[in-house]
Amino acid sequence: MAQDVATLKAEIISALDFLPPESLRLRREFVAFLRSRAGQPASQDRIVKLGGLWAGTPQITEEDIAEARREMWGRFGEREI
Repeated sequence: MAQDVATLKAEIISALDFLPPESLRLRREFVAFLRSRAGQPASQDRIVKLGGLWAGTPQITEEDIAEARREMWGRFGEREI
């Protein structure tokens, strides 16, 4: 039985190599449906931790933001079309 399951899985995986992208998306949705029907939650996307993303970035203050806004919008509307 275990050998049959392993063989079946291998055959399914091999067949996936020949499917176009849209068919792969449909198969993914169908597998999620089968898992929910069997009582298994569908797998979630992998969580990527971004803890060090902002490391070493200079501190931005409210005054910095206000100054950037003044520079951007300072002359807005002065020129006629």
